Amino acid sequence: MFLKTPISLYCAACLLLIPAIAGCSPVVGQDPQMSVELPTPTPEVFNPIDPSPTPSGSTLPMTCQVTDLNVYINEVWSYCFAYPMNYTLDESQASEGIITLNGPALEDNADPIRVSLEITAQVAPLESGLTPLVDAYRNSFGDTLLPIERKTGMLGGKPAEILDPVPGLLSSRVVMALNENILFTLRYHPSDLDIAKPDLEALSQTVTGSFAFLPLAAPQASEQKKISWYEFGRNTSLSYDSALAPWVEARTVPAVPVSDQVLFAESQPMYAQIRFVGFQGGRLYDLPLMPFDDRMAQVRIFQTADFPGYGDDSPQGFVNQSQALKDLLQRGIDPARCALPLPDMDALPFLPWINMKQTFCAQPQIVHFSGGKGIRYISYYAQGPNPVLEREVFYTFQGLTEDGKFYVSALFPIETGVFPVEPPPCPRCSEPGYDPFAEWNAVLAEQLARLNAQPVDGFTPSLTILDELIQSIEIGP
Repeated sequence: MFLKTPISLYCAACLLLIPAIAGCSPVVGQDPQMSVELPTPTPEVFNPIDPSPTPSGSTLPMTCQVTDLNVYINEVWSYCFAYPMNYTLDESQASEGIITLNGPALEDNADPIRVSLEITAQVAPLESGLTPLVDAYRNSFGDTLLPIERKTGMLGGKPAEILDPVPGLLSSRVVMALNENILFTLRYHPSDLDIAKPDLEALSQTVTGSFAFLPLAAPQASEQKKISWYEFGRNTSLSYDSALAPWVEARTVPAVPVSDQVLFAESQPMYAQIRFVGFQGGRLYDLPLMPFDDRMAQVRIFQTADFPGYGDDSPQGFVNQSQALKDLLQRGIDPARCALPLPDMDALPFLPWINMKQTFCAQPQIVHFSGGKGIRYISYYAQGPNPVLEREVFYTFQGLTEDGKFYVSALFPIETGVFPVEPPPCPRCSEPGYDPFAEWNAVLAEQLARLNAQPVDGFTPSLTILDELIQSIEIGP
């Protein structure tokens, strides 16, 4: 629950906070003009033995001016809160904006249950809204054994959303809030064990009731982050701009063999996948992928030795698309190929296979990564002459390692500013002899001319940022 009562009233209820007159002074030596491009938290834990009156110049919120509790102050990410004396602070990941509190053991064994709290502060994508971010985070779990309950509340005077239970080895309660351009995630763990509930509720009330945001010295800047995953006997990694998505995770997706029990577009070899959850602030988009619950921005790494048996007799099959890409990279790409809507024979290589037609390509360019190269382009897939909508257009990269052993497929939705958000009206559709295909073709040709003429930094996200992500891919020996 979220306590809105002043600290002097709710202390008696939770038996943890006692009103006091002592306070905390700012961190000594903090340079107010310091760069925030690569934040290194400079926290202060205040735990006076002999409380003294609060300094008259203290600017800390009253909830952070207590004497019988530890008080954590983080001036880089601009927040403070109080927590019980019997919790241990872990700052081993503080440079990444993460701190952890670990409570006392609740069992008498070598690996006892204990309540913990992990707080993550990170730069949110531009113009993010809390609800879309929470939507994206929740949807990343798909269907769960237990329904995830979702509530609203407050954290430090800001709107917050609470999810519980969030799946994991043991379930968690997750609280999220936005302060300016910073997303705060509080993960209380475990939330599903009776033995832990008293400590978890007490910690939640103490931290949430005392949590306060401090004035921001300057907007936080994004930074480059790296994620790695081990599969196929190789270590795969890439670097990305943290403003692209707040959660980036890697996993291995098992093979779905070709069968008359599934659609061909649902069958694929095993692959390593890096998913960008909450991409671009959780904005709505529609990538042409199967299954439907995995249509998020992502990079896939396939092992080409696994391709036989997946559509060998189809031009869209994995073996034939891999060979088509190899041939294209040897010849090079003619930009004129992407100047007009594409006939079937001119579709650029694309995996995974999907039950739609590649309607156009734009901005084609060869991009190199460590030990390989491929083609990046903007595309759109459809099953008919439908108006192209902004949420359906995406950046893709299709690449091969130099030894031909691995295939890289990346898909990222982009905003172009060229296509409508909603289907436009069709006043002529009811006229006798109206040819919708001819009008669609003419409109799309004009849109493609604008799309190909647009500078690479005129997209959101910039094609430069996405190209740099691709260039950072490494598939180790």
